[in-house]
Amino acid sequence: MTPTQGQQINGGKPKHLYYSLDPEDPHIRLVTIQPGLWSDEIHCIIDVVPFDFQQKYEALSYVWGDRQNKKFIQLDGQAFEVTDNLWLAMRRLRQPSTPRVLWIDALCINQDDNVEKSHQVGMMGDIYRSCTNCVIWLGESTEKPKADVRSTTAVRAIELLGLLSSDKHLPDLPCFKAVKGQRTAIVKKYEAHFEALGQLLDLPWWRRIWVIQELVLPSKVTFLYASEQLPYQALVGAVGMLNTHAATCCKSHRMTLRALGFDPLVVIQEQVDPIVSTREKWANHESTTLSQLRRQFYAFQATEKRDLFYGLLGLVNDWGSAGPLIPNYGSPPHVAITEAVFKCISEQAGMEFLLGERLFRTSDPENTPDLPSWVPDAYFCSLPSQCVIIEQRRLIMSSSFAASGPYCQDPSELTLGKDGVLLAQSLMVDKVARVGTVCEVLDKWEKTPGVFKQWLDMAGLSPKDWPEQPPEEGTLKDVFWRTILNNCAEDDVPGLSYRKLRTEDYTELRKLWFWFRMIGPLLSLASHDILQSMASKTVYHIVVCLWQRRLIITEGGMVGLGPRDADVGDEIHVVLGSPSPFFLRPIKEPTKVGDRLESLSSYTVIGNGYVHDIMFGNVVDDETLGDAKTIAIY
Repeated sequence: MTPTQGQQINGGKPKHLYYSLDPEDPHIRLVTIQPGLWSDEIHCIIDVVPFDFQQKYEALSYVWGDRQNKKFIQLDGQAFEVTDNLWLAMRRLRQPSTPRVLWIDALCINQDDNVEKSHQVGMMGDIYRSCTNCVIWLGESTEKPKADVRSTTAVRAIELLGLLSSDKHLPDLPCFKAVKGQRTAIVKKYEAHFEALGQLLDLPWWRRIWVIQELVLPSKVTFLYASEQLPYQALVGAVGMLNTHAATCCKSHRMTLRALGFDPLVVIQEQVDPIVSTREKWANHESTTLSQLRRQFYAFQATEKRDLFYGLLGLVNDWGSAGPLIPNYGSPPHVAITEAVFKCISEQAGMEFLLGERLFRTSDPENTPDLPSWVPDAYFCSLPSQCVIIEQRRLIMSSSFAASGPYCQDPSELTLGKDGVLLAQSLMVDKVARVGTVCEVLDKWEKTPGVFKQWLDMAGLSPKDWPEQPPEEGTLKDVFWRTILNNCAEDDVPGLSYRKLRTEDYTELRKLWFWFRMIGPLLSLASHDILQSMASKTVYHIVVCLWQRRLIITEGGMVGLGPRDADVGDEIHVVLGSPSPFFLRPIKEPTKVGDRLESLSSYTVIGNGYVHDIMFGNVVDDETLGDAKTIAIY
């Protein structure tokens, strides 16, 4: 081992001099936090030890926080900068009379050595799996921390989690007040508890990609929030209540909650549940692939975008024939992410992994890698929380479709070419002839009735004459109402899944449409409450189906919902292995790719969508499969 040059910090004092860790001789560093009182300076010792699964140590799970906001600790007698959040964690973890030995990534990995960093990141799964306990530092509450003073916010949040973890119907819990025909309310004495729970779930820890393996892999975990320990079983119980009651028998009560109660339950279901269920799945030694994990943790974030994949590697136990993805911090971010996404789609020679929106890559160009259009935004962009939830539900919804039937990519044709060009087999089905107004149902929900009317006019349908019973199957009216709902509805069973449409779904949609026509331009917050009370599940499903979608009609007369940027002339393709069709825009000049002799048709991806007549393999069979061609996607 040889010393590397330490960096300079304020005052000219060198950071701790790291010794390079030899990848051929596995070692790790461990930090010993010396005993001290609340106000004492933090003193640590760092040691290099063999990684032989015999060492006894705890591991710390935390988020780095603002890297510009730093404090000093003493590391081997030298001043060393750490982020404020790590400093707070170390102060909470320090014991008054006993040293504490931990593995902490910011201290135990030389962050300035990309070779060491790549190797140590590859070991992190084993590091967390081997620790005696993983301390999960969620962070401080909004109250100023003081010695021997309990955080009221933390106490209330944990009390409410305990209450929610009881196996009871929502109306039977003392925190809720349910009145038939009205929105479910929060009992006043529990409003502060829900505010506290909202603060707890809004902490960055719940959204960072690295924390998943840090919760899943250790044999024991301990949550620490401000002054309090949060029992892991309280999280398990709250998730269980939501899956047992809030997603089934009590769904209507949950869906009519206002934001104070609704938002924390959504976070638990959409972000906490996947981590908890993955821990249980891992304990049962079930097969886990990188593509499954990346899709499941769509909402999580990382400072380095490649870590959205690298942070999950320790959880993968099934690499298939493709072989493992090796972390590489030496390559540019766009190259690392492109290679990781291609690794995921080549696992199954399918294209479902490429479903998702292309809406946010231009919103923050300075911090967004320049990636090919075939890589969805969610694999490298930060999406707003509401949009993440819609994306996740759309991805689950897509599993009920089968646009390409049983056909997948020929692995010999599925290729990642130079400069990130993807070669894949695709069947061109039709072209877009007309497009409707974009439905911005989240930000401008009051304009949705006008969008509906414009779509009806575009399809040549009357907004007035809708029969009480569903229209005859195959008619334009039948196709239109089924398209609005993506021909499915959320099922009332544990876990999120979708079922085929039934008569009552048409009745709900018809009732909503006539109510919209009656209320006209008088939409308000009060009318929004009425709408939620009338048909909360249908309203929520409509939001998921229509957000940033526009009605499209093809040259062949097919009706569907396309992505926001779809336009006349875009081609609709069934890319083999995808359950939903893609909207592709031709690049005028065909491109010769690699050593291929022929020129390939070239495209950019606009997005995926719903086209009623092709969602269940209607256009792909053994005969039409011969018309599929290998195309170049940029």
